[in-house]
Amino acid sequence: MVRGQKNPLHFGFVARLKRARKLARQSRLGLSAKSDLLDGKAVYVLEQGKRVPRLDTVEKIASALGMSPAFLAYGLDGESQPGGKLRADGMGARLQAARLARGLNMRDLGRESGTSHTTVRLTEIGETIPTIATAEALALALGVSPGWLAFGIGPQVGTSPRRGRPPAQSTAEAS
Repeated sequence: MVRGQKNPLHFGFVARLKRARKLARQSRLGLSAKSDLLDGKAVYVLEQGKRVPRLDTVEKIASALGMSPAFLAYGLDGESQPGGKLRADGMGARLQAARLARGLNMRDLGRESGTSHTTVRLTEIGETIPTIATAEALALALGVSPGWLAFGIGPQVGTSPRRGRPPAQSTAEAS
């Protein structure tokens, strides 16, 4: 628990990764190689909890394990998608759409999410790929599901956003 609140969803990433790797009977080095990660020790470092992974890293590992990246990152149900274009590549467009639907500028979203307007801007234009922690913080501030924001998996509507604002409606719901 973090100050009397539920832990963020990404806190369970390490346990989910270890469990999935063992069920798939993969070594850490083997999974790193199968995931096409440049660092052969990436899975080892992640399982030690020494760093929070970026969305693309989680998606590559999830694909190698045949599982949903939304489940691996956040414990949320979702389908897996083998190979092909990374779903995380669409996060910038989803972030911008959700931010505009809430009527927020980049500075306000940065403040509400505990990140910065620079992080929001660079993510929206595709110059940076956020970590699972940053994506979850942005999703919480927008009131959308982190699985949807990060990977386009699952329903858009998530938990209630901070400061009592109503969650953003999808365009289908608004019609």
